[in-house]
Amino acid sequence: MIHHQCPHPYHQTKHRRRVEKSVLIAIVVGALVFFALGRYSVKSVDEYQAENGLLKESVAELMATNKELVKQQDFIENAEKIDAQAKKDSRRSLTKLHDELSDVKEQLAFYQRVVAPETLIKGLYVNSFEIQALDEESTYEYQLVLAQGANQKRAIKGQYTLSIVGRFQGEDKTLSIKELNVEKEASYEFSFKYYELLTGKISFDDGFVPKQVNVTVKPSKKGSANLKQQWLWSKILVSD
Repeated sequence: MIHHQCPHPYHQTKHRRRVEKSVLIAIVVGALVFFALGRYSVKSVDEYQAENGLLKESVAELMATNKELVKQQDFIENAEKIDAQAKKDSRRSLTKLHDELSDVKEQLAFYQRVVAPETLIKGLYVNSFEIQALDEESTYEYQLVLAQGANQKRAIKGQYTLSIVGRFQGEDKTLSIKELNVEKEASYEFSFKYYELLTGKISFDDGFVPKQVNVTVKPSKKGSANLKQQWLWSKILVSD
């Protein structure tokens, strides 16, 4: 069917009003739909902001907890360091006290042997022998203490000698005191009534590894036996 386009002004005005009415209705419906969608979108944004606020609170709580845990860890680590240092200082103090006690006991034993008849050792004896490293490379100072019992009324005289046994270039080697002594004109004689401290400096070539020290004491009195004693190097070497 072919629609007839009426040219009459009345019919054209009526048709235009119907179109305008339809457009108005479409605009109103569109506005309502847009408003509804806008409301829904606003509601979603509010929910997102609420969730974001909760997340921020959780992050703040976790950061506060983490900060507290870090403080506790630092406290524990510092406490452990302090405890370790205290233990180290205690061990050092105990070692020092032990060494001092050993020295006192040694000195007491020495004086008892010298002045107490009931505890003395008859005749000549070696009270102690020590070696200490000096600043010069491979140079040492030795201290030999000789003594005799208090019942001895006469001074005792004689000579002493020492030698060091060790390894040099893969072979056993023994060095005499003349090969070791730094002072070529040194005297090895002694003369005392109660005790005497004998000292000297010795040195050996690099590469020589000392293992043992031998000391021989020779009284000048006829019929007196020589006194021999030996020590491991590690036992008589004293530190500063």
